[in-house]
Amino acid sequence: MKRMTIDEAFKPTSRTITPEGYLCVKGVAATTGVYQYVSTELDLPGPARVVNVYRPPGEVFNAESMNTYADKDVTNDHPDDLVDSTTFKEVSVGHVKGVEQDGDKLIVDLIIKDQSAIDDIESGKAELSPGYLAEYVEAPGVAPDGTAYEFEQRDIQINHVAVVEAARAGKVARIFDHKPKGVPMAQR
Repeated sequence: MKRMTIDEAFKPTSRTITPEGYLCVKGVAATTGVYQYVSTELDLPGPARVVNVYRPPGEVFNAESMNTYADKDVTNDHPDDLVDSTTFKEVSVGHVKGVEQDGDKLIVDLIIKDQSAIDDIESGKAELSPGYLAEYVEAPGVAPDGTAYEFEQRDIQINHVAVVEAARAGKVARIFDHKPKGVPMAQR
């Protein structure tokens, strides 16, 4: 039995470059399941601790939530605060063109316009992490995969999608293919 790496699993989708030099690519921005947060991220009282938060399919793939991805900014790493009209010029490197559900994954269609961000992606920085606002409801339970959690995430409202070194959702949350197809971007 041959083992397949994550990079091999995402080879079917290729990156394209527009005549202006922009990178167009799809990737997994989010999945369902239990994510780990530091309690301070949720404004919980007491000392900092790890908190398991369940992101149920009904919330991740809620039509209203998915619609908040459209035309949101892409950033190279998460900015210090949410992206708005006063910060986008400093932090935006592109935008989300579309979003769709594929099984337990949320797929985004991105256009990256900033050359520095394109160079980072070309060099292997390929994981994706949405920045968002959400409601955290104390609702202890066990996810379908058997992982216990303390809170559920609800009413997810996307603000941006960051290209990062390590996504909270793990290596599955990433730009689909690791290297561009066709002419290498550095030789354009």
